[in-house]
Amino acid sequence: MDENTRKTRPSAKSGGEAKAGRPARLIDVARLADVSRATAARALGQYGLVGQETRDKVMAAAKALNYQANEVARSMRSGKTLTIGLVVAAISNSFFNSTILAIMETAARYGYQILILNTNDNAELEVEAVRVLREKRVDGLIVVPSSVGDTSHLDPQGPSSVPIVLFDRLVADKPLAAMTTDDIFGAGEAIRHLVSRGHRRIGMLIAAQTTEGHSIDRPARVVSTVEERAVGAELAMAAAGLSFEPGWVRYSVNAIAVATDAALSILRQPNPPTAILTTNEEMALAAVSAARQLQLGIGTDLSLVSIDDTAWLKVFSPPVTVIERPIHALAQAAVESLIGEIRSGLPARSARLQPRLIERESVCDLTVAGRR
Repeated sequence: MDENTRKTRPSAKSGGEAKAGRPARLIDVARLADVSRATAARALGQYGLVGQETRDKVMAAAKALNYQANEVARSMRSGKTLTIGLVVAAISNSFFNSTILAIMETAARYGYQILILNTNDNAELEVEAVRVLREKRVDGLIVVPSSVGDTSHLDPQGPSSVPIVLFDRLVADKPLAAMTTDDIFGAGEAIRHLVSRGHRRIGMLIAAQTTEGHSIDRPARVVSTVEERAVGAELAMAAAGLSFEPGWVRYSVNAIAVATDAALSILRQPNPPTAILTTNEEMALAAVSAARQLQLGIGTDLSLVSIDDTAWLKVFSPPVTVIERPIHALAQAAVESLIGEIRSGLPARSARLQPRLIERESVCDLTVAGRR
């Protein structure tokens, strides 16, 4: 190494700049770490083969120089933006809100940022969201699909295509990896729990955005979670020798006022159910609202089980029994599967995780003497 090279090499004591008046560059980090520029780039970008000792030297040099990577230049060289697009169906829903946080936390550990767009379960907004995120040159997409008709915007091929992992819901006609929970099992667990507590008259309030208002009939086109929860509950009822009376089941949009009206129509039947299964937190709120209007006590006059856990369900009086889905595990699997495909080019793998029943105090035990 000649004298001129020594004089221009930055020092850890230089106050975080290679030369006065300009930020440190990649070449400055490489010189301080005594490695090539290419090796420094691989170590900082976390790609390629770099030994741990060398990586540690480069990271220490970058920290000493307060080096900030030029993400635009790096993305132009690598073709990657280190961003993931996330398309959610209902950002105000606690399940999806918690999902967003879990996805962001997991992605950050791998050096990725998240761009989020909300569709309000509107298929047209979903198409637009996917288009916009592709134009933003995201490296991959995690999509909660609302579309049950034309899903051509999710085609994995094409000039503007990027890897896609579906979340929470399936799309039957697309060979895409999907991170879902076993909602047939989950709804069945709820029914089995109610039956074990002596309930025979069980109602169900089902969120379905393709419904106009609320209806006793299942809409022709529903997302996979709606279909699976209805089927799972029906199968569990049949296994117990029971069935839903037509007036005890309602499909409703995710609007509290509409869903409350749907719950009232269930509870005002001549022979109303003693228990209701709700399929998300909006439906649970609607059931509670209807019960209060009719002066029915939850856990006494009316039993309640809901799918998905939220903070208010835990502190409500009485606390509500729920079918909990593993949000963090699901989010982590989605992010890791997608990043795996982005980095390797190999197809992402699907996962189907198991929900679990959390028993609290909202279900009355009718097997106790004196209960109806």
